Amino acid sequence: MNRRMRILLVEDEPMFRKGLAKMIAGLNTVWEVCGEAENGEEAEQLVEQLCPDLVITDIRMPLMDGLELLQRVKAAHPDIEVIVITGYQDFQYAQSALRCGALDILVKPCSKQDICLVLDKAEAAAAVKRQQRGMEQWEEAQRLDNALREQFLRLPCRPDIAAVLQRRIYGTKLILLYIADYSPAHKQYVKKDIPLLQFAVLNIVGEMTREVQGDAGCLLIVETGCFALFVKDLAAEQERQLQSAIAGSLWSFLGLRTELQEAVAVTALEQLPDLYEERLGVWRSGAAFGGIPASSFSREEVEQSLPDGGSSRMKQQMIAEQLAELIREGNLKGLKECLEQLTEAVCASSPVVRKLEALSLVFALQQTARKHLESESDAGLLTARIERLHKCGSLKELRAWLAEAIEHLLEELAEWQNKYGGSSVAAAIRYMEEHYASKQLALADVAGQAHLSPAYFSHLLKKETGRSFVTLLIEMRMEKAKQLLAGTSLNVTEVASIVGYDLPNYFAKLFKQHCGLTPKEYRKQHQS
Repeated sequence: MNRRMRILLVEDEPMFRKGLAKMIAGLNTVWEVCGEAENGEEAEQLVEQLCPDLVITDIRMPLMDGLELLQRVKAAHPDIEVIVITGYQDFQYAQSALRCGALDILVKPCSKQDICLVLDKAEAAAAVKRQQRGMEQWEEAQRLDNALREQFLRLPCRPDIAAVLQRRIYGTKLILLYIADYSPAHKQYVKKDIPLLQFAVLNIVGEMTREVQGDAGCLLIVETGCFALFVKDLAAEQERQLQSAIAGSLWSFLGLRTELQEAVAVTALEQLPDLYEERLGVWRSGAAFGGIPASSFSREEVEQSLPDGGSSRMKQQMIAEQLAELIREGNLKGLKECLEQLTEAVCASSPVVRKLEALSLVFALQQTARKHLESESDAGLLTARIERLHKCGSLKELRAWLAEAIEHLLEELAEWQNKYGGSSVAAAIRYMEEHYASKQLALADVAGQAHLSPAYFSHLLKKETGRSFVTLLIEMRMEKAKQLLAGTSLNVTEVASIVGYDLPNYFAKLFKQHCGLTPKEYRKQHQS
């Protein structure tokens, strides 16, 4: 599900703060109020405890005002956005908040439209920062992959990077694997297909390792045909099962025979080149390898055939997450537009890497389908796709190949929506019926039970019931309130609290809107 975005409200006027919290809770957004504070000093402590994504603070407060809080928050936590609330008389003063890093200013009294606009702005800012962090992580993974590869090949490494690599591999076991034959008789692979095949190997082995290890494993391509897999906390039998599964999958998916060495414990970077040369010395001496003589590769060809495993898979992960978010939102138009943009990006890439980029996109599609649409791995489909890809001789044929894979994803999405649309809403409604009395029950909580984004869940709920989340929740609470008023001697304040309302007057107002009677009038009519 989408991660819920957390807001810390800082306001010394309790009624305004409570009203703002209720307004935010009633919006169909990913935002929730995770905490409230009366002044900047209290807020500063809560920021450390709650780690909010957004702080909405009044500008004038006792002990520590909003401007000082803003400066302290941005200094300690640059990624946390801050929105400042001000009255008209303080507007000039509040403008200085923008120069100190505030995302925006809210002027009292704040309407629902005002709140929606600034929350949309904050969500967009958070999305940009997530994308930036993703790119930084991708670049860092690429640097570390290259540095670890260089360790196997006895190339120099900066001490600070070596220290990072040492922590990364300490306590792991190393499994070296290599492709024994890149030109099996039953396949029509040629030398130019080797980059595609190696990229496919990285994805297949990486996915299998993640199923066993999560993110604890590390997979690296060292040289053409030679791969290093670091595993952690696996028993000997699990290691043998993983090795057997890898060999079997690469044969069934790609028709490639794979040799895997027994796992060896690793405690220091200095071990890597000796282990590598000892176990793959025959190939490194220049013997024929993979059915193609090693000497037939130029330096440029070797470098081109070495996709960056970690960074490529991270890029795929970023694409898969982007697609998954659109699926959870039910944004079919946005999903199609995103897929069109990704297709154009592939087609605009250099001819040297275009097929690799295309295969990377298709692996991202498959990852999305498996994780979010309950799609099963299909060895035959993957094999056929790779065989067709290496036969694509023109950009038009590559476009057609991508279009076929995208259409397959959209068909799987349609099947998934038909299967789960109604049942997800039914499950969410049952959850609401069980938890309607919770004062903290929010749209995001209920949407999470359906494994959908709040926005898409709201769309499905309206389609299935004709009512919004807020309307349906009020109806549930009012029906229970009617039972309590008619069947118990509890006073109105007690009934309000039981069905989820802190403020009896607010409860009474909603009850009259719903039933046409005040709570006391309803009790008088229905108690015998």
